[in-house]
Amino acid sequence: MEASTAPAPQIGISSCLLGEEVRFDGGHKHNRYITHSLGQYFDFTPFCPEVAIGLGIPRPPIRLAEQGDEIRVIGVADGSQDYTDRLKSYGERIAGQIGGLSGYILKKDSPSCGMERVKVYKEKMPERVGVGAFAEV
Repeated sequence: MEASTAPAPQIGISSCLLGEEVRFDGGHKHNRYITHSLGQYFDFTPFCPEVAIGLGIPRPPIRLAEQGDEIRVIGVADGSQDYTDRLKSYGERIAGQIGGLSGYILKKDSPSCGMERVKVYKEKMPERVGVGAFAEV
Protein backbone atom coordinates (compact mmCIF):
# COMPACT_ATOMS: atom_id res chain seq x y z
CA MET A 1 0.00 0.00 0.00
CA GLU A 2 1.38 3.39 -0.98
CA ALA A 3 1.66 6.27 1.52
CA SER A 4 -0.59 9.25 0.87
CA THR A 5 1.04 12.32 -0.64
CA ALA A 6 -1.96 14.55 -0.01
CA PRO A 7 -1.14 17.67 1.98
CA ALA A 8 -2.01 17.58 5.68
CA PRO A 9 -5.09 19.54 6.74
CA GLN A 10 -4.23 23.09 7.87
CA ILE A 11 -5.39 23.98 11.40
CA GLY A 12 -5.39 27.46 12.96
CA ILE A 13 -3.95 27.42 16.48
CA SER A 14 -3.15 29.73 19.37
CA SER A 15 0.61 30.32 19.16
CA CYS A 16 1.15 29.70 22.88
CA LEU A 17 -0.06 26.09 22.50
CA LEU A 18 2.86 25.44 20.14
CA GLY A 19 5.29 26.67 22.78
CA GLU A 20 5.74 30.20 21.45
CA GLU A 21 6.46 32.57 24.34
CA VAL A 22 3.72 35.08 23.52
CA ARG A 23 1.62 35.12 26.68
CA PHE A 24 1.16 38.20 28.85
CA ASP A 25 3.83 36.94 31.27
CA GLY A 26 6.29 36.05 28.52
CA GLY A 27 5.48 32.36 28.89
CA HIS A 28 3.71 29.75 26.79
CA LYS A 29 1.20 26.93 27.24
CA HIS A 30 2.96 24.31 25.13
CA ASN A 31 0.80 21.25 24.66
CA ARG A 32 2.86 18.17 23.81
CA TYR A 33 -0.17 16.21 22.63
CA ILE A 34 -0.81 18.87 20.00
CA THR A 35 2.78 19.19 18.81
CA HIS A 36 3.86 15.54 19.06
CA SER A 37 0.67 13.63 18.30
CA LEU A 38 -1.64 15.87 16.28
CA GLY A 39 1.37 17.46 14.60
CA GLN A 40 1.93 14.16 12.75
CA TYR A 41 -1.39 14.58 10.95
CA PHE A 42 -1.96 18.35 10.69
CA ASP A 43 -0.06 21.47 9.67
CA PHE A 44 -0.58 24.46 11.97
CA THR A 45 -1.13 28.14 11.24
CA PRO A 46 -0.36 29.94 14.53
CA PHE A 47 -2.11 33.12 15.72
CA CYS A 48 -1.64 35.37 18.72
CA PRO A 49 -4.22 38.12 18.37
CA GLU A 50 -2.87 40.08 21.35
CA VAL A 51 0.61 40.29 19.84
CA ALA A 52 -0.86 40.94 16.38
CA ILE A 53 -2.64 44.09 17.61
CA GLY A 54 0.59 45.41 19.07
CA LEU A 55 0.52 44.32 22.71
CA GLY A 56 4.03 43.59 23.93
CA ILE A 57 5.62 40.57 25.57
CA PRO A 58 5.38 40.66 28.51
CA ARG A 59 2.32 42.87 28.83
CA PRO A 60 -0.25 43.78 31.45
CA PRO A 61 -2.98 41.12 31.60
CA ILE A 62 -6.40 41.67 30.07
CA ARG A 63 -9.83 40.23 30.81
CA LEU A 64 -13.44 40.25 29.71
CA ALA A 65 -15.62 42.66 31.67
CA GLU A 66 -19.28 43.53 31.50
CA GLN A 67 -19.75 47.24 30.82
CA GLY A 68 -23.39 48.17 30.49
CA ASP A 69 -24.93 45.89 27.88
CA GLU A 70 -21.58 44.91 26.38
CA ILE A 71 -18.71 42.62 27.18
CA ARG A 72 -15.40 44.38 26.59
CA VAL A 73 -11.75 43.29 26.68
CA ILE A 74 -10.02 45.60 29.13
CA GLY A 75 -6.82 45.85 31.12
CA VAL A 76 -6.88 44.23 34.56
CA ALA A 77 -4.89 46.99 36.27
CA ASP A 78 -6.21 49.82 34.08
CA GLY A 79 -9.81 49.31 33.07
CA SER A 80 -9.67 52.36 30.81
CA GLN A 81 -7.48 50.34 28.42
CA ASP A 82 -10.00 48.76 26.02
CA TYR A 83 -8.77 46.32 23.36
CA THR A 84 -12.13 44.98 22.17
CA ASP A 85 -12.39 46.79 18.85
CA ARG A 86 -8.77 46.10 17.90
CA LEU A 87 -9.12 42.37 18.62
CA LYS A 88 -12.38 42.12 16.68
CA SER A 89 -10.98 44.09 13.74
CA TYR A 90 -7.99 41.76 13.63
CA GLY A 91 -10.37 38.76 13.70
CA GLU A 92 -12.37 40.17 10.79
CA ARG A 93 -9.21 40.90 8.78
CA ILE A 94 -7.80 37.41 9.41
CA ALA A 95 -11.13 35.68 8.70
CA GLY A 96 -10.88 36.85 5.11
CA GLN A 97 -7.39 35.38 4.77
CA ILE A 98 -7.80 31.93 6.32
CA GLY A 99 -10.51 30.32 4.24
CA GLY A 100 -8.40 27.21 3.66
CA LEU A 101 -8.25 26.15 7.31
CA SER A 102 -9.92 22.90 8.31
CA GLY A 103 -10.44 23.95 11.93
CA TYR A 104 -9.00 25.66 14.99
CA ILE A 105 -7.39 24.82 18.31
CA LEU A 106 -7.67 27.86 20.58
CA LYS A 107 -6.43 28.58 24.11
CA LYS A 108 -9.04 27.85 26.73
CA ASP A 109 -10.00 30.74 29.04
CA SER A 110 -8.25 33.41 26.94
CA PRO A 111 -10.00 36.80 26.69
CA SER A 112 -9.00 36.85 23.04
CA CYS A 113 -9.03 33.15 21.99
CA GLY A 114 -11.35 31.35 24.44
CA MET A 115 -14.18 29.57 22.61
CA GLU A 116 -16.62 29.35 25.52
CA ARG A 117 -16.98 29.69 29.29
CA VAL A 118 -14.37 32.48 29.53
CA LYS A 119 -14.62 34.45 32.78
CA VAL A 120 -16.55 37.70 32.46
CA TYR A 121 -15.98 40.07 35.35
CA LYS A 122 -19.14 41.73 36.58
CA GLU A 123 -19.83 43.81 39.66
CA LYS A 124 -19.18 41.07 42.18
CA MET A 125 -17.95 37.66 41.04
CA PRO A 126 -16.81 36.60 37.58
CA GLU A 127 -19.04 34.23 35.65
CA ARG A 128 -17.92 31.76 32.98
CA VAL A 129 -20.24 33.00 30.26
CA GLY A 130 -17.90 34.73 27.81
CA VAL A 131 -16.23 34.14 24.47
CA GLY A 132 -12.87 35.63 23.53
CA ALA A 133 -13.09 38.66 21.22
CA PHE A 134 -10.97 37.11 18.43
CA ALA A 135 -12.65 33.68 18.73
CA GLU A 136 -16.09 35.27 18.60
CA VAL A 137 -15.36 36.82 15.22
